[in-house]
Amino acid sequence: METPHPGIEIIEGDNLRQSDRSTPAETREIVFETPRVLLERVEQTGETTGEWRHHDDHDAYGVVLSGQSRVEYGSSSFSISVDEFLYIPAGVSYRLTTADEKVEMLITSVEPGQPEVTTGDSRTEQFERTPQRAGTDDLASAGELKNLTRLMPFPEAPVQQVRGHASGRVASDWHHHGDNDVLGYVLDGEGYVEDERALARAGEFFHISAGVVHRDVNPSDDEQDYVLWLTGSEPRTIPVDGPAD
Repeated sequence: METPHPGIEIIEGDNLRQSDRSTPAETREIVFETPRVLLERVEQTGETTGEWRHHDDHDAYGVVLSGQSRVEYGSSSFSISVDEFLYIPAGVSYRLTTADEKVEMLITSVEPGQPEVTTGDSRTEQFERTPQRAGTDDLASAGELKNLTRLMPFPEAPVQQVRGHASGRVASDWHHHGDNDVLGYVLDGEGYVEDERALARAGEFFHISAGVVHRDVNPSDDEQDYVLWLTGSEPRTIPVDGPAD
């Protein structure tokens, strides 16, 4: 693990430790862990059925990187495949079942914080508290950052999950994310957080601590795609003129 800045981490995808939550049918590797937030890489290979599990008082947000799986909960189920997103409310028991292929997904579980209160109700209360999936046609804008496209699968969720894209040779405006810790994974291309130049390449993870002023830069001619989770509350993105001297 490289630590270019106290508030920024780059985590190599081949340098993860196996979780004690792994089972013979399901390998789980820990990317990032605190008492409130856990990011895991989950893999199933072949025709397997995972054990029933739940995330206690943590909501879970996932994205499928490869393959196809079936999410079972109660007497219901739905299929989820590459580039689709998953939401499992706190306390809901579920299991993942795969066919004869390798399935890889990222799952972040987050203890709900204090969501923004609007019209007397919290975002958590407004958000449907049943397991959900979202495909590419279901994504909504996650707000503007110069030169970046950011879409989210569950706009009313207390945690903002984002699918991001940057064309070659672009940079965003300076900003920070308030009380949100940012956990992310680079799908394609590369990019860095200026001005610390914490470069993350395809297959690597990154963590930006809450309040760190930065801008996102794609230094390559190649396009960049990534997923990330903002694990605090509104406002998610706060523009600033630049880093402090």
